[in-house]
Amino acid sequence: MKCYKAKWILTSAGKILEDSAIVVDEGKIIDIIPNSQVNYDEKYIKDYGNSVITAGFIDLLTQYQYTDILDAVPPDFKSKFKEFFKILSLKYTFAGVRQDNYSRKWAGILSRYFVLDRAHKINSFKHGVTESIKSGTTCIAQVSKEFKYFEVINKLPIKNYLFFEVFADSKNNSKKTFKTLRTKVEDLIFHKGENTHIGIMLNSISGVHRKLWALFSKYCRKHNMLVMTRFAESQDEMEWLEHGFSDIDLLHKFMGMRKISPYEKELTPVQYLDNLKVLSKNVLAVNACYDSAELKELAETGAKFIYQPLYSEEICNNRLDFKTVMQYFPQNFGLSTQSFVKGRSFSMLELVKNLNTGLDIEELIKYITIYPAQILRLENSTGSIEKGKDADFNVFKLSEGEDYKDILNNSSPYAVYSRGKKLVKEGSLRFSL
Repeated sequence: MKCYKAKWILTSAGKILEDSAIVVDEGKIIDIIPNSQVNYDEKYIKDYGNSVITAGFIDLLTQYQYTDILDAVPPDFKSKFKEFFKILSLKYTFAGVRQDNYSRKWAGILSRYFVLDRAHKINSFKHGVTESIKSGTTCIAQVSKEFKYFEVINKLPIKNYLFFEVFADSKNNSKKTFKTLRTKVEDLIFHKGENTHIGIMLNSISGVHRKLWALFSKYCRKHNMLVMTRFAESQDEMEWLEHGFSDIDLLHKFMGMRKISPYEKELTPVQYLDNLKVLSKNVLAVNACYDSAELKELAETGAKFIYQPLYSEEICNNRLDFKTVMQYFPQNFGLSTQSFVKGRSFSMLELVKNLNTGLDIEELIKYITIYPAQILRLENSTGSIEKGKDADFNVFKLSEGEDYKDILNNSSPYAVYSRGKKLVKEGSLRFSL
């Protein structure tokens, strides 16, 4: 048993506690008591003094496999040769298309990623995970279509959701993709650890044939699985919905897919998926960088929302304002730090600090703790400092004269705990992958 004392505790579950302590036993919070009532042996007490304890942070969409794509160098002649043809294919496919075009940007990301060998990809993934944990994140929702990351993510000392990403360009490919992934997922469910959860990522409205939408929607409803999808995040997709074609077709061609056409033109994104009976409370919609008025329709379907301010601005050339998202999804959305900028930050706290939300610190912290925990249906074990929950928490040291409101002066915590195990101290990892 261990007792952690602090000047302030932001519980994300009620009032802010002052001069209190968390009592932890076997990875669980068994009590929260005033510091004055702490009477344990000194060897079981960790007094953090003038500090703030928060619940561990939750990042609702990560793609850590791309962490090092701007730095990694192809290791051998074969990879360099492959890189040359990827760049040549990119220039040929997108000839005449502007550099800031959404589809071209994603083709560039994929071309840099595809030339890396397995070891580089795994190391890139591990780098992203460790940087995120050092920033105070104790739960992630990782998106990938590659099964090789399961072995790594299944051994993580933090909670994680692995959303397997799928594409399909025809009815037949939809059936094949569904059968393959269903078999694989059902096998992995028997091999996953206690920290790991599995969901499905249907890439996007324009990247998934209607047959695959139908198959996975039915399957996920039957098994109560979460579904994630990129939701009209670019002008390319909006044009595709309206006209039946756009530059998104070039991205599909670059990826080796045939042209996909909408089953009906001139529908809004909500109408398109609602007609397929896709949208429900089990759906996590990502981005939605389009007319904010339609967010109301999306919210009424029961779908949850993932806000990606950095990615939206960098890749989608547009982003919704935080206050707009909050207007339609109050207490029903979370955030993602995803970014492709060199030297990017993985800090959830830094992300919300720069959003100019207008919220007080107590409510702001909830958008990176308890609210995303509820979205991932993990609120019974994480997301807040409460008796009976796992001891997933961060410790932020304060300077003299500071109080809990000054937590935003930090981008990363002094210490990070997951299930009572100290993972980070003063920026240094205390575990290995």
